Amino acid sequence: MATNTKWESVGGNNTDRIGGNGYEFSYTSESGETQKVQFDFGTMFCKKEETGYDSFMPEIPEVNDIVITHGHADHIGGLPHLINLRRTELKKMREEGKNLTVHCSPYAEVMIRNSLASEKIPADEFPEFKTVEPGKPFEVNGFKIEPFAVSHSIPEALGYVVESPDGVRMMTLGDFKTAEVPLGKGWDDKAIAKAASKGIDFMFVDSTSAMREGIVDGEREVKGGVKEAIKRSEGSTIVSAMIASSAHRLYTVARAAAEYSLETGTEPRTIILDGASILKARTALNKCGYKIEDMIKAETGVDLQIVSSNTKTAQETPEHKRFYVCTGTQGEEASFLKVARGDNKNIDISTAKNPVHVYNLQTCIPGSEARYKKLEKMFKDKGCITFFPDRYNSNELKIHASGHAGAGDVEKACKIVSESSPRQTKVVPIHGSTEQRKRVMEIAQNAGLKAFIVPNFGAINVADNGEVSFVKPSKDETWIGINDKNNNFMFPNYQYDRVTHNTEKETYTPVETLKYKRAEFKKKDDKGPKGAETKPKGSKLNPLTVNDYVKAFKLQQGQR
Repeated sequence: MATNTKWESVGGNNTDRIGGNGYEFSYTSESGETQKVQFDFGTMFCKKEETGYDSFMPEIPEVNDIVITHGHADHIGGLPHLINLRRTELKKMREEGKNLTVHCSPYAEVMIRNSLASEKIPADEFPEFKTVEPGKPFEVNGFKIEPFAVSHSIPEALGYVVESPDGVRMMTLGDFKTAEVPLGKGWDDKAIAKAASKGIDFMFVDSTSAMREGIVDGEREVKGGVKEAIKRSEGSTIVSAMIASSAHRLYTVARAAAEYSLETGTEPRTIILDGASILKARTALNKCGYKIEDMIKAETGVDLQIVSSNTKTAQETPEHKRFYVCTGTQGEEASFLKVARGDNKNIDISTAKNPVHVYNLQTCIPGSEARYKKLEKMFKDKGCITFFPDRYNSNELKIHASGHAGAGDVEKACKIVSESSPRQTKVVPIHGSTEQRKRVMEIAQNAGLKAFIVPNFGAINVADNGEVSFVKPSKDETWIGINDKNNNFMFPNYQYDRVTHNTEKETYTPVETLKYKRAEFKKKDDKGPKGAETKPKGSKLNPLTVNDYVKAFKLQQGQR
């Protein structure tokens, strides 16, 4: 029996939605034994009113090792639900001295731990974590895996070269761009060339922003836009919003405030954080050694404060020195929307002496256009001066930069691998719509590389003689629909349905409801959900407690 190396897309190459990222590498030996390793296991975002579900995730992988590229929900969000559905099996494994193992960077680990705790996964059910560092190879189930740093909107994003026992070498760039990043390591041309120098047979390339021409801007360019925003907002409160896990943006805001202070000889604005997820992200940064105040002090000499909105410092900061950073950039039920509605208990802009300046530090995510526009109108109706950047056109202020590769970034990556790899590299676009993936294929071909479109749930087979074949999926995809029947983030009651997605008619049809044993949520004390991150030494931010969850839920329900 011949041997066989296989790569399979199990989510993420969606034509109509964002997320649900995951793919599997496998190797079948001459004896017929198959070894596997899963890369990423995320949730796919959707509108519940359209699909009947809060989100979707790929089928539960039949593997006990998962390698993570970075800590965004569309790459890690399925892990709590995986543990729910495999609870009985994983308990037996732990009794035998084994466990589900997650291989990831330190920052991704903290984000995953926080996600598990938020979804009420008991700490004794957490997977085993093994730390991954750029330039330090490791082995999983017979696969040699070589991690390297890439730039993205979250710290410690990674790409990998995966070598099968047959010697087939496949490079995945994960979510990437090539601009510098302020926190941790980022894209390095030489490191990518070194990773490719032993030969790359297939390269999987992020396609999300491939329709944009040129190299995507970095945080350095955004910093200039934020400084201009501070200048335009002199004498007024600033209210902004960012995606909490996109931590580079928080550094950019702080650095811009510090530099503006130096250039004008004024006291720096106080950065005030509002929203549970951004507080958690901030705590994660501290835990991983990215304490932004200390970094800013060392770099500029400016003493700058970053505090929670419910602190005495925040409340006593003069209006014109407040720079609020909220969660909820897309108009979802979060901090930013509550400010616009006037029911945020920590941020009240109704009594401001001067018009409040509102900046959304994120462009509209496809599918959120209506909510995005409505959110800006709500602020304008309150007399605020607003700036919400346009995703598709040039903007007067550069206050957002995508974390995903533009056409220039893709071209650069293809050129480096083309020049460095002694093997003929074949490019497979991932993480994007059909149009976006076709654009990556064109760029790769122009760089002298071969390229193929592999749809969701499609696969690439490489025989031991090097022959390549493709497995095409049916028109019906299979996902697991995630539905919180309680609609209660404090005490969710999840129902998991196996769902078929007809890609021609764009319909979702439940096939079966998956049974699972639920974990019990225990209120032990006020230290928060068991397993959640606690306050790092020296942090001014308080960890979320069970009481905080209760208060937040009551506030959401109007029970003030």
